[in-house]
Amino acid sequence: MASRNFFDPPAGHEPPRRDPRQPEALSVSQLTARIERALKEGLPATVLVRGEVSNFKQHGGSGHLYFTLKDPGSCIDCVMFRSDAVNLRFTPQDGMELLATGRIAVYAQRGRYQLYVARLEAIGQGALEVAFRQLCAKLQAEGLFDPARKRPLPPYPRRVALLTSADTAAFQDMLKVLRRFAWVRLLLWHVPVQGEGAAQRIAQALVDLGRGHHQLGGVDLILLARGGGSLEDLWAFNEEVVARAIAGCPIPIITGIGHEIDVSVADLVADYHAHTPTEAAQVAMARWRTAREDLEALGIRLRREVRTLLGEARSRLSQLQRHEVFRRPTDRINAARQQLDDRQRALAAAMQRRLTVARQRLMGLGAVLAQRHPRHQLALMRLRLGDLSRRLAQELRRLHRRLGERLAAIASHLNAVGPQQVLERGYSITTLQRTGRVLRSAHEARAGDRLLTRLAEGTLHSVVEDQRQLRLFE
Repeated sequence: MASRNFFDPPAGHEPPRRDPRQPEALSVSQLTARIERALKEGLPATVLVRGEVSNFKQHGGSGHLYFTLKDPGSCIDCVMFRSDAVNLRFTPQDGMELLATGRIAVYAQRGRYQLYVARLEAIGQGALEVAFRQLCAKLQAEGLFDPARKRPLPPYPRRVALLTSADTAAFQDMLKVLRRFAWVRLLLWHVPVQGEGAAQRIAQALVDLGRGHHQLGGVDLILLARGGGSLEDLWAFNEEVVARAIAGCPIPIITGIGHEIDVSVADLVADYHAHTPTEAAQVAMARWRTAREDLEALGIRLRREVRTLLGEARSRLSQLQRHEVFRRPTDRINAARQQLDDRQRALAAAMQRRLTVARQRLMGLGAVLAQRHPRHQLALMRLRLGDLSRRLAQELRRLHRRLGERLAAIASHLNAVGPQQVLERGYSITTLQRTGRVLRSAHEARAGDRLLTRLAEGTLHSVVEDQRQLRLFE
């Protein structure tokens, strides 16, 4: 018998034929692929889209950004992968107008098209300005701008570290000021102050100075400076890594970055914000510039204080000289001698009292010891043993008398109710000689059994011949 596929039509039924005029049916995946191919062929590889951000979210695990760009008439879903998002200098927020660069593609799993963003720019205000405001708000909320957190500057720094580029005018401007103070030791820590990687180099230098300033001879102060420039040129000092390195450095820091109108995040976190590198050096040496005048003023004040102290000392010395002790010093000695004699007598009396108390206590302990001597204890034990022996003998006699009386009463009772009294009344007890078992019925004896019959006086021996003989007495 020929087998047939379950899905084959039954015999005699042909499958319906497709009308050649109708289009061929597509699967969902085929349709999605055609739509994506049409988008790729009809749109450029990169598009520039302008719109307002809404529904912005950042995936906690992957770090990808998901948001929507919209205008009054339409909207489009957007995704920015983490590899592109790490290059953003600001964080997009709902309501912000952005210019997005990317490509259009279909997300097949959900059957919709979306914009895959590679770069974002803020419209109306620069991305760097947005990033600057966002970072300032974040650090201010954490308290990094709080004046109470900032460290006081050393008034007379002896070792100063210049954290800047050796090729900049800022370095030369600071040297013009610092060279006037030859006794101040300067340490140049060369770092790039702009460009790719400058922020990381500056932050690492601050960390190294903070860790090793004791080995470097004890750096007292750090000057972080560079000359003026555009916002892009100064951006290394607006990076979060630099701000946190400044806040975490144990050495006080003065910043002199850019011109007077320039304010960076580093300036806001630093312990002192100077508007230029020259001003930063001047602030660091401010107390040294007036050190001569301060020293002279301190000398005058010291001489005045010394004269005052000498005058007070002379006055006290005069008073001491007029004191009774210095006019008749032997009086104090004699009083001390008399006081010593009194103390000696009081000490002897106290020692005598202590000895008397000790003797009395020793005598009491001797009496107690004599009472607890083994001979005394043995005598007491003998007396107690004799007393216990007499009491034991008395108790034994009383116990013997009570037991004798009780035994006599029991014997009298047994005699009254014992088997001998029963036998005296004319009864007898018959037992099997072989086993000694008492017979209570004639059926218990067999022909030939030897019997013992106990009477009140004597015992009879008998042999059972006929089991029925005993029934004559019934």
